[in-house]
Amino acid sequence: MASDIDLFDPATQESWFPTYRRLHAEAPVFQIPGTTTYVVSRYADVMHVLRHQDVFPSGTGLTNRHAGAVQVYQDRGWDRIAPLSVNPPEHREYRKLVDHFFDATGSALYAETIQAVIDELIDSFLDDGQADFMQAFALPLPVRMITRLLGFPDEDIDRLKAWSTAWVLPFSGGLTDEQQVWVAEQVVEFQTYIQERLDEKRLTPGDDVLSKLSVARYNDERPLTDPEIISIIDHLYIGGNETTTFALASAVWILLREPGLYERVRDDRSLVVPFLEESMRLESPTQGLYRRVARDTELAGVALPEGATVHIRYGAANRDGDMFPDPDNVDLERPNMLRHVAFSLGEHRCPGEGLSRLEQRMALNTILDRLPGLRLSADNDFTHAPGFVLRALNRLNVAWTPST
Repeated sequence: MASDIDLFDPATQESWFPTYRRLHAEAPVFQIPGTTTYVVSRYADVMHVLRHQDVFPSGTGLTNRHAGAVQVYQDRGWDRIAPLSVNPPEHREYRKLVDHFFDATGSALYAETIQAVIDELIDSFLDDGQADFMQAFALPLPVRMITRLLGFPDEDIDRLKAWSTAWVLPFSGGLTDEQQVWVAEQVVEFQTYIQERLDEKRLTPGDDVLSKLSVARYNDERPLTDPEIISIIDHLYIGGNETTTFALASAVWILLREPGLYERVRDDRSLVVPFLEESMRLESPTQGLYRRVARDTELAGVALPEGATVHIRYGAANRDGDMFPDPDNVDLERPNMLRHVAFSLGEHRCPGEGLSRLEQRMALNTILDRLPGLRLSADNDFTHAPGFVLRALNRLNVAWTPST
C-alpha cells in the first residue's frame, strides 16, 4: 500500500507529517525502493532499535563516502573516523572525554557567556522593529557559543560557518559528483584549520575544549591522536550549532503561529521549558539517523538482512499518536513530553543536549522580555530547506514593537 511513498520528493520533505501518518499505518518498517535501507517510523520500533545496539550498531548513513571525496581525504586530509559515532565499548571512552563539557552541569558554567551573547545580538537589531529571526539570532547564537567553547576566535566564525554548512550538505542527498568532491575539499580545509589550532593550543593552552582534548587520554592510557581530536572537534562544532539553530527558529515559529500560545508562555514563564520540549518533539531538527543491521533479524514483522541499513526516524516517532496522543498539536501539560527522541537516546544521545536546552531556554526568556508584541511578519512563506535528515526553515521574518 505504501509503494507510492517517495521520501525524496521535495513536497514530502516540505511537510513530512502526512507521510509519517501513512508510514505508521501502512508500513512502519518501510523499505526504500531499490535499496537495502529500511525506515523505522513508530515510536516503539525506534526505541527497540536504540535499545539493541548489538543488533543495530551505529552506521554511517548519508555521509560523504563518494570515491572522489574519499580520495580527497586520503590525499590532503584525514579519514573521517568519527570517534563519537563508534560503538560500545569504545564509544563510552570517547564520550567520557567530552560529555562533561556539555551536559546540564557543564553547560551551566557558560550561562553568563550565553546571556551576554543573547543580549549582544538583540541589541544589534532591537530598534529595527523587524528581522529575519533565523539570520539575526537563531543562527549566530549557537555558532558564537560553540566557537568560543571549543577555543576558536570569533573572527573565524564566517569561515567556520561556511565549513559547517558544507559538512552537512551530504545529508540533503542527491549531490552531483562535483558537489561531493567540493564538500570533501571544504571539510579538509576545516580539518587543516583544526590541526593548526590544535598545534597552537599545545604551545599556549587555554580553558577551552580543544586545549583539554590536546592533553586528554583515551581510557586513561594513551593520548588522543590528532585524527581523533580533529574528528571529535568537527563533530562537536557541527552538532553545536546547526541543530540548535533549527530548533530555535522552529520554536519561535510555533510560538507565534498558534493562537494565544505566545501570550500564555509570555505571562507564565514556568511554561517555557514544556513549550520548548513540545516544539522539539513537533519539529525535530534531526529527523532521523542511521544504524546498520549486524545480523539477520526481524522488526515489526519485517525481515532485515545482515548488512542492511536502518534509518531511525526520530521525527516520525515524535509524531506517533500511540505514544503522544493528539501528536500534531502543542500540549503544555503532556505527561510524557520528555520522552521525545529529538536528541536520540542511550549512549549515542546528542552530546550537546544540555547546552542546546540551556541556550534555547535562556534565549526564549530573553526574547519574551525584550521583544514586546512579537509576531510573524506578513512576508513569510514558511518553507524549509530540502533534505532527508535535517529540518530547517529557510527564513523566519518577525516584527515587534520597538521601545520609544
